[in-house]
Amino acid sequence: MTRDKGEAVASARSKSRLIEGWRGGRAAIRGLVLALLGLCAMALPATAAARYAAMLVDANTGQVLHTEAADAPRYPASLTKVMTLYMVFEQIELGRLRSDSRISISPVAASVAPSKLGLEPGATISVADAVRALITKSANDIAVALAEHIAGDETRFAEAMTRKAREIGMKATTFRNAHGLPDREQVTTARDMLTLALRLYDKFPDQARLFALRSFQYAGRTHRNHNTMLANFAGMDGIKTGYTSASGFNLLASVRRDGRHVLAVVMGGSSASVRNARMRLVLNRGVQLASTERTRRPLVVASRPIASPKAIERPAVLISPRRVTTIPVAPEPRLVEPVEPIRPARVAMQPLAADKWNSEVRIAAPAAGGSSVASQLASGGWQPSVSPGARSVRPPSTLAAQAAYLGSRGTEAATSGAPRHGSGAEIQIGAFGQVREARERLDAARRLSPQLLSGANAATPAVQANGRTLYRARFVGLDAEAAAAACIQLRRQQVDCLVTRSE
Repeated sequence: MTRDKGEAVASARSKSRLIEGWRGGRAAIRGLVLALLGLCAMALPATAAARYAAMLVDANTGQVLHTEAADAPRYPASLTKVMTLYMVFEQIELGRLRSDSRISISPVAASVAPSKLGLEPGATISVADAVRALITKSANDIAVALAEHIAGDETRFAEAMTRKAREIGMKATTFRNAHGLPDREQVTTARDMLTLALRLYDKFPDQARLFALRSFQYAGRTHRNHNTMLANFAGMDGIKTGYTSASGFNLLASVRRDGRHVLAVVMGGSSASVRNARMRLVLNRGVQLASTERTRRPLVVASRPIASPKAIERPAVLISPRRVTTIPVAPEPRLVEPVEPIRPARVAMQPLAADKWNSEVRIAAPAAGGSSVASQLASGGWQPSVSPGARSVRPPSTLAAQAAYLGSRGTEAATSGAPRHGSGAEIQIGAFGQVREARERLDAARRLSPQLLSGANAATPAVQANGRTLYRARFVGLDAEAAAAACIQLRRQQVDCLVTRSE
């Protein structure tokens, strides 16, 4: 028994040593993996899971109104072309270029990867057309041609771009090319991109207006601006989109409304629709905080010839870091990409007064950790909840069912101008400084959802807000079910809307 006991003890100790050795091996492997991941994190400015960044600044005051990872390194992609154009505008100011100057397309420029205009080696293009090609088509071949014309080759031009970036206050940006195609060393930040945008609008206000171009015609072809928000977001007048697989979907935007001017950047979106939806959230909330009074003093850095760069100046403070107002924005929504982008905001029944809340229908917010309402709608899993005491309302839960529903309900809506059963819901699509603009927006929205809104009455009640008179654009005389369905359809076509209960 003693011998058996001793063997058992020895066996147990042997097993213990094996287990400890196995655990030690696991720890070593885990440590090696973490070390490799750390090296990867240091080598790349942003991984696919952590490349999002955003910032919004009031251009009238320089006040930061929103920031998310604004100083984290990110790939600029085609936002690079904003700096390329800044350099072109400087050469025009110095008299080294004219709008009618001809730019030759070299074999190097012609061979660059798309997006590009596709000109053959030896062809020429005017500076005016080249600028428009960069703004709308985001033409990489034209960016290279401009760089070669100005600096002799793209490498020297990129070095000049980096020097200029330091001069104007872009402290964390390095350029390696003129177009934004992938380069591990070409990095920037959201803050630097807004710094560049502010400098450009300060120094070249006339040229900055070109960023509002929605299309560009050249050699019999029409090239549409990649920034689709120019066509469907009120007040947007620029400036540039960008995308590579490493950067994700980027957008630098300028919006002017009622004397306010804000600049915003969103970087690292997982799709164009997600990026645009995120930008809408930031802009819609940020523009309300912006000032109509211009107190920021623009700092204009002198233009310098690229051939003889001067010592880099220390720029003055452009964007004030004080009193940052963070806009509460939900984590980036993961949308199923439809043919027509679906807005990631939820349709909500807004309470008009505290004592009326119990009789209102509202769409439930997603549970913690769940998907957004838009993504649930796209996947067919969306259902509204009803406040206590409210009539049950269940708009269709899939896009196909919604289409059928809209068709069946549209007949009733189109044939009856009177309020339908259960009237008491309204759809508000915005508040505007002029009653004419409010009416125009209502007419445009009615054309986008004619079946459900053709029988709704339009209203533009005036309200006072911060000493200003605003006119709310509303559709009235709807029941809650039809209002919710119509608002869903409007949001699918990039129109902001809010469902409320009638007073």
